[in-house]
Amino acid sequence: MKRWFPWITGAAIAAGLVWAFFYLKELHPLGSLGAQLDKDHLAGVVIRLKNARLVGRSGGKKIWTFEARTIDVSRDRRLATFKGVTRGSLLQNGRRIASLSAGEVIYNTFTQNVAVPGSAEIALTDGPSFKVRDAYWDAGKSRLVCQGGVDATLAGSALHGERMTVDVEKKELTIHKVSGRIRLE
Repeated sequence: MKRWFPWITGAAIAAGLVWAFFYLKELHPLGSLGAQLDKDHLAGVVIRLKNARLVGRSGGKKIWTFEARTIDVSRDRRLATFKGVTRGSLLQNGRRIASLSAGEVIYNTFTQNVAVPGSAEIALTDGPSFKVRDAYWDAGKSRLVCQGGVDATLAGSALHGERMTVDVEKKELTIHKVSGRIRLE
C-alpha cells in the first residue's frame, strides 16, 4: 500500500488540476476571455480592445483619433469597428478641424474610408455642429456624404436637410432639400 500511495496522490492532484483547468473559468490561463468570446465573435474578429484610443496616421501625420468603448479588428485586418465612440477628432496639419461622437464608426484600413451607420454628431471647430445619419467619408475624394438626413445648428439658426455633401478640397458644403429657421441679427 505504501508504494501506491504517492502514485494515487499524484493522480488525484493531476485530475484535480485538469478538472480546474477545463471547468473553472477563473483558473483558465486566458482568464474569463474564453467565457466572453462566442463562436460568431471568433469567426470575424481577431482583435478586440476595450476602452481604447486609436490614432490614424497618413504620411507620418495624425489625421484622426477615436476613443471608443469597444474596437474590433476584422480577421483580414481590413475593417476596424469602433462602437460607442465617446470622443473622436479629425485633424489637418496637426490641428483639430472637427470632433465626432457616434454609436458606431467603421474604418477601412485599405481605402482609409470611414462609414458611420446610424446617428452621429459632428462639430466643426469654430463652425456649425451637425447631427447626421448614415455618413460616409471618402478619403480619396476628401468628401463627406450624409445620406440619411442632417440637422445643423449655427449661431441660433437651425436647418434640416435630406442629404449633405461636404467637399473639403473645394471648401463647399451642400445641403439638399433644406428646411429650417435662420436667425438674422
